[in-house]
Amino acid sequence: MARYIGAMADDADDPPERRSDPCAPLTAADNAPLNDVAALRQQVAELRERLEMVQTFTQTGIFERDPHTLQGRWDRHMYGIYGLPPPADPSAQSPPYELATGMMFPEDRPAGGFRGTLGVSGTHNAHVRLRRPDGVVRHIHARWKVVDGADGRPARVVGVNSDDTEVYELARRLETAAEAARIGLWSTRTDGSLPQWNRNMFELLGLDAAQPPPSLGDWLRRCVHADDRDRIALEATTWLREGQGPIEIEFRIVRQNDQALRWVIVRGNVASTASADQRNTEGVLLDVTQQHETLQRLRDAAERVSLTASAVGLGSWDVDVERKLSLWDEGMFRLRGIEAAAQAVTREQMAMYVHPDDRSWVMADQDRQLSTGEGWRRTFRVIWPDGSVRWLASRSVPVPADSERSARRIGLNWDVTETVLAEQAMRERELAVAASLAKSRFMSRMSHELRTPLNAVLGFTQLLRAGQADTDEARRRHWLGLIDDAGRHLLALIDDVLDLSRVDAGEMRMTLQPVSLATLIDGTLPLLDRQALARQVHIVVEQPVAAVVQADPVRLRQVLLNLLSNAVKYNRQGGEVRLSTQVSPGWAALHVADTGPGIDEASIAAAFEPFHRLGTDARGVEGTGIGLSIAKALVEQMGGRIEVRSSVGLGSTFSVLLPSSAAAAPEPTAGLAGAQPASSPTPAHSAQPDDAARATARVLYIEDNPVNAMLISEVLSKLEGLNLEVAVDGRSGLQRARQWQPDLVLLDMQLPDIDGVAVLHELRADDCTAHLRCVALSANAMPSDVEAARAAGAIDYWTKPVNVPDFLDKMSRLLGR
Repeated sequence: MARYIGAMADDADDPPERRSDPCAPLTAADNAPLNDVAALRQQVAELRERLEMVQTFTQTGIFERDPHTLQGRWDRHMYGIYGLPPPADPSAQSPPYELATGMMFPEDRPAGGFRGTLGVSGTHNAHVRLRRPDGVVRHIHARWKVVDGADGRPARVVGVNSDDTEVYELARRLETAAEAARIGLWSTRTDGSLPQWNRNMFELLGLDAAQPPPSLGDWLRRCVHADDRDRIALEATTWLREGQGPIEIEFRIVRQNDQALRWVIVRGNVASTASADQRNTEGVLLDVTQQHETLQRLRDAAERVSLTASAVGLGSWDVDVERKLSLWDEGMFRLRGIEAAAQAVTREQMAMYVHPDDRSWVMADQDRQLSTGEGWRRTFRVIWPDGSVRWLASRSVPVPADSERSARRIGLNWDVTETVLAEQAMRERELAVAASLAKSRFMSRMSHELRTPLNAVLGFTQLLRAGQADTDEARRRHWLGLIDDAGRHLLALIDDVLDLSRVDAGEMRMTLQPVSLATLIDGTLPLLDRQALARQVHIVVEQPVAAVVQADPVRLRQVLLNLLSNAVKYNRQGGEVRLSTQVSPGWAALHVADTGPGIDEASIAAAFEPFHRLGTDARGVEGTGIGLSIAKALVEQMGGRIEVRSSVGLGSTFSVLLPSSAAAAPEPTAGLAGAQPASSPTPAHSAQPDDAARATARVLYIEDNPVNAMLISEVLSKLEGLNLEVAVDGRSGLQRARQWQPDLVLLDMQLPDIDGVAVLHELRADDCTAHLRCVALSANAMPSDVEAARAAGAIDYWTKPVNVPDFLDKMSRLLGR
């Protein structure tokens, strides 16, 4: 071809009859605009250069032959394709026809050989394999044209050979990969020919590979599942006829060799063709049964999980950690009393559902776990739209980032309201049982402690009444002293129990103020002198630091007195008690250390239980066994705590820790210098003008108990110039008060008809009795009882049993005696 193009300029003057040959070289006359010979030659040279480049890149050679003699010429690229050395003279004859065709694989030669095509005008082509002299096999695509001469007979053969070995090698590799991957390859033509299939297509469809591929209609009828057949027929035929882009169809087939149901995907595309009227398609067929079954199992599992989650009340959530985006499923909303589809929620929406008391710590804890990447296990409350409160448990785990998704956190919520309520009820039952057992133990110990002094009182009283001590005055006095001691112990026990009950009920009134520990110690130590002397116990006060605490001065002195008294009582004979103070930031401590027998670690907690004296009863140590319980409760009510360190055989140290005070303590008062009476101070009342004129003071005692009335009558008989009358109930007492106008009314608070508070109210409401002075005298010793009597008009409140000297002193002052 290059030779013919190059000859165009040389043959410009050839006669027209030669140029009438379509394959004859072009002349200048045929290109009238190019009448400049030099320009024409330049153009031809450029065409030759371009043609050479195309041939080199496409590995294409050009040849020509005489159809009758079979002689001809090859360009140098033809020799390269056949692996033959090119001749030195480019115009030399090509290798013999027999040599060239002898290199071809016999099975690839066209029917009738190349000779059969030389007598047929037109274009011909063939795909053949060559085995070159060096043994290398090449795949050649040959295309040639037989050109007729002026007489209408074949006069010349011109053509090209292209080395398509690389294309065939790529196709072979593709076929091998498809074979290994069980991918079916197919192609179709619109010229009515049967489709082309690879072996996998037959195997996937269960067809015999020895038979030709079926037509589209036959394939639809035999292989496609009946339920999918109409849909696939419509989609496939429409695409084969009109489709321009790719197609992908998923459907079921019935494999013909075993009638197995399989899921397949067909993907296809339109192949480019030289003719607009011709339409070729090609594609693949994939068996996706395993993937489809896996997806179906996943769908079934997801559905089961969803049903299970719905049945048991589970909700799931997913958080994109980087974007802080949370996705809730329907269960999450259902757990909050809301019917809503799965959707993204904001942090504000999440917080809105949480109970206000839990909201701050739940959201803060969740933010912290998102940043640290740790697991999350919490239980919290939510509020439903109807106002009901539910308990939810939440568990979550982090999911690390991968190439497709950023770091996430996934979790579950479920309702644990019944569980929480059951646990609360169980705890309440346990507390109730524990309280009941504690109450039983308390009552048992209380009974023991009450019966012990009562045994002495009743026993010695019976002996005295029996007259066994009539002849022995010393013995009688000794027994009376024992009765008095037992009674006082019984009174102290009752006072301690009342104190303990007041503290436990929160009824113990506290006046917290700055208290100097040094002043407190100075005011308390004198009260221990006689007790310490009796036990020969030496009390050492280390140099106190300038410590000021925030406490109630009276109650703190009560605590210190109890600790010091215990340190003396439970010490060894001739032992030592050390008292020290210590200051730390925000706190001050008061330490009481003894050299007694000590307490083993297992018994320290029991030391604060009421009536639990740790075996000291057997050693004959006096005490009620309630003091430490009261001290602990008082210190805790003042915002502090009591700590104990003890070693068996070495002694114990009790430490009172209280909040320190920045303010200065007030000057010492009498309250810190010595003990005060248990009842409130009795104000001194000057006698009324008519009292001075009266020779005898009138006292009305409203009391229903004749023994109590007789006792007071006997006690008051020791006062001269006093007249006592007794009323046995509230109504008779009110009547006698109006009539007699007494100087003082002693009033019991528990009466058979109306109580003492009602009597006080009626006395104050009546102008005739509103001025009378009334003192409550009752066994009711609770603070609420005292407050009620004072609010009703009582000027003082005295508790039974009476201390006779104190009682007489108060009466004398009230009556001006």
